[in-house]
Amino acid sequence: MIKKIDIRELRPGMYVHDLNCSWVAHPLYPTRFKVQSGKEVDKLVELGVSSVYIDSGMGDDAPNAATEDEVRLTVEAALLKIAESPGAKGAAQGITTREELASAAQIHREAHQTIQEVMSDIRLGKHSEMESIEPAIRGVVDSVFRNSGALIQLGGIRTKDQYTFAHSVNVCALLTSFARTLKLGNDITRQISVGGMLHDIGKMRVPDAILNKPDRLTESEFDEMRQHVQQGVDILDKVSWISPISLQVTAQHHERYDGSGYPGGLKGDQISQFGQMASIVDVYDAITSVRVYHRPMAPVMAIRKIQEWSGQYFNEELVSHFIRSVGIFPLGTLVRLESDLLAIVVEHSGASLLNPVVRVVYDTGKRSRVEPYDLDLSRQSADRIVGFESGEKWGIAPADFLTIVDIPAAR
Repeated sequence: MIKKIDIRELRPGMYVHDLNCSWVAHPLYPTRFKVQSGKEVDKLVELGVSSVYIDSGMGDDAPNAATEDEVRLTVEAALLKIAESPGAKGAAQGITTREELASAAQIHREAHQTIQEVMSDIRLGKHSEMESIEPAIRGVVDSVFRNSGALIQLGGIRTKDQYTFAHSVNVCALLTSFARTLKLGNDITRQISVGGMLHDIGKMRVPDAILNKPDRLTESEFDEMRQHVQQGVDILDKVSWISPISLQVTAQHHERYDGSGYPGGLKGDQISQFGQMASIVDVYDAITSVRVYHRPMAPVMAIRKIQEWSGQYFNEELVSHFIRSVGIFPLGTLVRLESDLLAIVVEHSGASLLNPVVRVVYDTGKRSRVEPYDLDLSRQSADRIVGFESGEKWGIAPADFLTIVDIPAAR
């Protein structure tokens, strides 16, 4: 049986099924292993692991620990509470995702090209005109304020070869949407967005052999990788127009609410609000990305992990706001409707986190695809979501349907 335990309960003889810490699972340890000594536990604590899942069928048990199913039910109950809480409606959009897609696609391409040029200059030791990111930032902010979904939706279409650049643009867009949900104002939002775009610039001083290594890192390589945070701060500290808020995003995006992060091991409110926001967004985008060493987690599952980690790795209240900004069923999620139709979430209606606009693509009763059409689940006569599905199971690639515009509008 799979159970969740605090890292302090882990003992030699137990079998680790999941480190429950996706952003550090790669460097030094395999995904699953039997604990041989107390020193291994100490090393996991040092890496920032606060809880793990064990398999009692493969090693020693923890009789009173919560089972995997019990954890899942707790997370789902918490998400339902977020959805039903006052003010939990999705942010009102100026225009629809469909209307914003063309502009967002151009903005996404330009932002990606700009950050690639800036980072490449840093990698080559050249002076970089970082002011060049200002137009890209304005484009991202303007697009997100018109419709927060279009740019984020496009960010889900990426490859492992372009991870660092795409991740920078995605974190920028997600942080902008997060700040918009928190109503932080245009000026602060812009500063947060700048920090998001540049938060990983220090990686350009990490050797390529480490940055792109497909195998587990050695301990010394992982220590060098961790230096990218301070390297980034050192680079940005010399840029006169970079604000303290932007620097906090860069300096604190690997800090964790329980003090298990780096480089400062900051805890709770020792981390600025902007650093706390960045840590949530950075992990969410990282675990949903194609990487050289792991397959991406579906956004709908990533939301559930972020919720599970709230109060531990992340500020619980900020996690609730982040989930409101991306949705309990993020754009691109394949969902099953009560009618047994399968549909893809394409728009957050603004009426309810549980009732987005979906694009119907498959009839499970007939075992056949249908001509795609949009359905607004916030309308009383509409269908309702009863769960989410794996695209692989049904041979459906949600990304193939996200940018379709010549289909019937939402019913």
